[in-house]
Amino acid sequence: MEYSLLSQINPTRHNWCIKVRVVRMWKISGTSKGRAFTAMELLLVDEEGVGITASIGQKDLTKFVDFLVEGRCYMIKKFQVSRQARKLNAVPNSQTIFFTSWTVVEELPTEFSANVPLYMFNFVDFEDLDRKDRKGHGLVDVIGQLTVIHPVVQTSGLNGPSIRRSVELRDLSDRLLPITLWGEHATSFEDEFLIETISKDEPVVIIFAGMQVKTYLGSITCGSGSATKWYMNIDIPEVNAFRASLQGRSSEVLLLPGDGDAAAGATDEATSNRKTVSDLLSLDPHDNNGVRFTCDAKIKEIDVSNGWWYKGCSKCKRGVKATLEGFECTNCDDMKPMIVPSYKLNVVIEDITGRTKIFLFGGVAEQVVRRTAAELVEESSSNQILLPASLRSLVGRRYVFQVGISEQTFRTGQLCFQARKVFAAPAVAGERSSGAGSSVQDPPGGSSTTGNSGNQTGDGDSRLTNVPLDPEGASTPPPEHHTSTASKPSSAKGKEVPSGAPEESGNNLLGKRSRSARKELNFAKKEKASTE
Repeated sequence: MEYSLLSQINPTRHNWCIKVRVVRMWKISGTSKGRAFTAMELLLVDEEGVGITASIGQKDLTKFVDFLVEGRCYMIKKFQVSRQARKLNAVPNSQTIFFTSWTVVEELPTEFSANVPLYMFNFVDFEDLDRKDRKGHGLVDVIGQLTVIHPVVQTSGLNGPSIRRSVELRDLSDRLLPITLWGEHATSFEDEFLIETISKDEPVVIIFAGMQVKTYLGSITCGSGSATKWYMNIDIPEVNAFRASLQGRSSEVLLLPGDGDAAAGATDEATSNRKTVSDLLSLDPHDNNGVRFTCDAKIKEIDVSNGWWYKGCSKCKRGVKATLEGFECTNCDDMKPMIVPSYKLNVVIEDITGRTKIFLFGGVAEQVVRRTAAELVEESSSNQILLPASLRSLVGRRYVFQVGISEQTFRTGQLCFQARKVFAAPAVAGERSSGAGSSVQDPPGGSSTTGNSGNQTGDGDSRLTNVPLDPEGASTPPPEHHTSTASKPSSAKGKEVPSGAPEESGNNLLGKRSRSARKELNFAKKEKASTE
């Protein structure tokens, strides 16, 4: 039967006949919770490699939903062609096909399928995503090496609970791109990753197709939607070329543990070299440099006199230096680094023997908070002094901290500790554990568990590691950050809170205010009382 190519069809006729492959298909929900499907969309490609989006309305869903199968080829007749502009088009094609009640679909034999591509992607380089975002036209497909898989996080909002997971991709220029997966995409990703990569010691080159591009704090991110699908290590020229360029690079994928995994398989590590706070404060740093200790203690407060996050380089995670033209990373020699918020928590911990401060940076802090710093920065409007609810709720919770002597000890002459890992605290009779795995009161945005993420696979897959817990290298604080350790809470004397920082009440929910800020607040209260 005579048929037309996709490059030939247009709205002037209604009796077109095409032969195409369904390379991708997805359902569109009319509700925010995705419970009612109102349409189905298809990405079609013909033998010339030309793609087009096709839409099937709700009234015709039952006719086609069970007949069409992703990956198979069909002859499609009697449909409508429209030049209707589409905000989230999967391919750069200004036309769209709409099925009607008279549309006819017939599956084609395998001999025709050999001439039609199996996949079609609209690849956009990481550095070009900002231009795509400004124009706001269509969905994008990105390709990169999978480097980090964050645990599932569940939060509650006005529209009900939501589930998400973050993963990170790296391109051949070492640019990092954060990807946010929502809903079923978030919950299914880890299992599919483990199934696909088990017993394979090779880099994971992954394609995320049908992604929505957003700009956040000057950085580009991609989020999943109804049209999103991913493809790991598939045999296509783009993936093969990318893999060939990775020769000599690490194939490791960091699989950050979920709440239930922080203590799993780590009993020995969580109990070894146990010290009280008093014991830690009596250590000689020169004799114990490089040694790790564990301490069972509660978080007494979080000192934010130097802020709780910093602007880090997306490549090395080190603090960036402000310049007249923006920022530069002196570690990477990058004059225009991509900026990502990173944690720098200055936490006061306490047990029955005393108090001391420890630093929690990067992935270690994220392991406890169960939220990325970027997410909390967005919620707190970039305020470095005001603690978000997810951080305030950590106060009073008990953990086992694995700590070591911080390098700042030798730079400042004052004993400082840095957390390397954090474990769920063992239960005490009459008290529920408030560790990473179970808490008296989960913080807003607390995550659900993710099975066995973070443990190595049974055959000892060396590509999966627990968590990037070497902040001295990858997650160091900004150079200007200085603080000291003491057996009593410091008064943050001389450290001014930036003017205009919001004030909050509460005994130990916020980090300390400076003395001058307290004086100003008391003076304002007295002045107000005198005028009433």
